[in-house]
Amino acid sequence: MQLKGIPASAGVAWGRALQIQASELQHDTHRITPLLVPAELSRFDAAVGQAGEALASIQHSLLVEGRIEEAEIIEVQLFLLKDRELVGKARDKIVQMQYTSQAALEEAMTEVLDTIRQLDHATFKERAMDIEDVIHRIIRVLRGEKGVLEGIVGTEGLVLICDHLSPSEAVLLNPRTIVGVAVVYGSATSHFAIIARSIGIPAVVGIGMGLHDILDGQPVLLNGTSGTVIVDPSEGLLEEYGRTETEFACEQAVCPMPMQAMGGDRPLLMSNISSLSEAITAQSCGADGIGLFRTEFLFMGRDSFPEEEEQFETYRAIVSSFGPGSPIIIRTMDVGGDKPLALLMLEDEDNPFLGNRGMRISLMRQDLLRTQLRAALRASAYGNIKLLFPMIATMGEWKQATAIVEEVKTELSRSGTAFNHHIETGIMIEVPSAAIMADRLAQEADFFSIGTNDLIQYTMAASRNSPSLRELHDPLQPAVLRLIHRVIRAAHDRNKKVSICGEMAGETAAVPLLLGMGLDAFSVSNEALSSVSRQLSLQSERWDKEYLRQSALEVMDLDHASDVRRYVEHRFPELFMQPFKR
Repeated sequence: MQLKGIPASAGVAWGRALQIQASELQHDTHRITPLLVPAELSRFDAAVGQAGEALASIQHSLLVEGRIEEAEIIEVQLFLLKDRELVGKARDKIVQMQYTSQAALEEAMTEVLDTIRQLDHATFKERAMDIEDVIHRIIRVLRGEKGVLEGIVGTEGLVLICDHLSPSEAVLLNPRTIVGVAVVYGSATSHFAIIARSIGIPAVVGIGMGLHDILDGQPVLLNGTSGTVIVDPSEGLLEEYGRTETEFACEQAVCPMPMQAMGGDRPLLMSNISSLSEAITAQSCGADGIGLFRTEFLFMGRDSFPEEEEQFETYRAIVSSFGPGSPIIIRTMDVGGDKPLALLMLEDEDNPFLGNRGMRISLMRQDLLRTQLRAALRASAYGNIKLLFPMIATMGEWKQATAIVEEVKTELSRSGTAFNHHIETGIMIEVPSAAIMADRLAQEADFFSIGTNDLIQYTMAASRNSPSLRELHDPLQPAVLRLIHRVIRAAHDRNKKVSICGEMAGETAAVPLLLGMGLDAFSVSNEALSSVSRQLSLQSERWDKEYLRQSALEVMDLDHASDVRRYVEHRFPELFMQPFKR
């Protein structure tokens, strides 16, 4: 039996199926007497506090490990625990209606989710799983129950099969136990998919209910690169993929293939990082540099904003880990939208994805921006640091940002502080208006970095976490490919370089198309460096530049993302045969 879904995390895994389902919470409609309300409030508050401590502990561990994207997801849930319209509403129901804690939480959750559905806002819809996750976590505390993954211990080589995994469950996935995950629902840019890629677990999502036909213990071959799940694969098929069952030595090293093995004329392959430890790993893997340093991690999980000296020492250490010639692209603080930062104490917005986020917040809080720029400019004296500004939508925002850079430069010069006076400044292209204005912006900026995660959802008006809109958020949508091609062409007309730092840079089917468009650099997670390295090596070994260019042009005339994917699979079949992970 073969099932087809959406590639969510590249790689191939072989193992034994394990079906899991979240425990069904028994609906509670009980009420209490007024005399018991104080005791019930104490019980409620204790459960909320315990849930918050568990989430804070998870977030702290993620931050220590440098897993910033997962930490940001947990930050959202911590924020929800303090939400007056969710947990606060449940508490009121205990007082005003004498509900039990669980009944109050269920009622509050239902009301909030009903409101979301009525508003039909994609931004709020993608919060639904976070809301359910938080409420169910509190209820499990009240009932003394554990999460679905906590009971999976002592068994290796499992391919997990489930309807969905909540964000706080997904971050607990252990790659030593779970070698692959197949999911009924979901999209390639959901929270779960982001976490799977970060951990390095092959995953396929959006497969449908046919997954439930697989029995526990059945052998499963999961290809997270092509999006297929094969039950009871033959020995011949296993050999076709490159190794027999007895040869499944798990590739535990982050980078089994050195990038230096790749031939001559090739784009840069850089790493997206969130910490110094990730920079050291990227360097050891042979990455050409850092294509995206997410500086938000310096601001998260703490009670005060980081001082200039702390930021400077971090930036300088990252430069030192690579050496003076390697590019280190530092993105200024990018919070808001799906990355709230409690320290900022911003007002709630009806649609935060279309509100204050990224550079808009930095221009509102110029004190924070100037401190960050001073630190980065000082560190530029030690290496090839470049500055990247997120969420630039207009020329006015860009000029305001660069004017502040010049003011900070003047301050440093007057104080005799060393820095690179010719530091490059770039624009993160993630808003359609910036892509449309790319020819004009290319006259001003030194380089572009395309953030495809947001560019896709803004272009297609489709939330990346909405299962029903997963095809619209496919990075191979022809409209998205056309925008990216437009940006690259506009930059090259001005002799400016373009990189992609969004999830699309590690999307197997996108690699030859991006090469055909002339992309100058791929920036991916450390876990994806090895697979993208192998794919880029095919450029010099098998793919002619004209062949790539023609392929990129031809797919832009197709009608659907699924047509593009089939085209790539037919034209570049060698991409989809990769070593196993077990």
